[in-house]
Amino acid sequence: MNLFLNSHVAKQYGNRVKTDGVNQSNINGEKLINYPFPYCSLGEQKQIVAILDERLSEIDRTERDIQSQLQKAESLRQSILKQAFSGKLVAQDPDDEPATELLKRIKNEKVGPETNAKVAK
Repeated sequence: MNLFLNSHVAKQYGNRVKTDGVNQSNINGEKLINYPFPYCSLGEQKQIVAILDERLSEIDRTERDIQSQLQKAESLRQSILKQAFSGKLVAQDPDDEPATELLKRIKNEKVGPETNAKVAK
């Protein structure tokens, strides 16, 4: 019953017949009697529940797999970033200036030529 009441068909019916109150919607007994519950034998109900349980278990496994893969992707991303900032992803050109010198030059360019002239004196 829980799975059915959360189904699209049941929600549509509930939204169509509900009476909205201030803080809560209401479906009275008369409207509940007319709820479109599917009637089937106990054997059919057991088959339906077994199928739904199997599908829900598959969904749970898939969600766990996705979470695991997301964690692996984040770890890989961090590893790649660490290697990139360590200069280990590509071969380094010995003719390139060291990063510390590049950062000093960028800082001096931001400060401006007037300040650089004062610092040089």
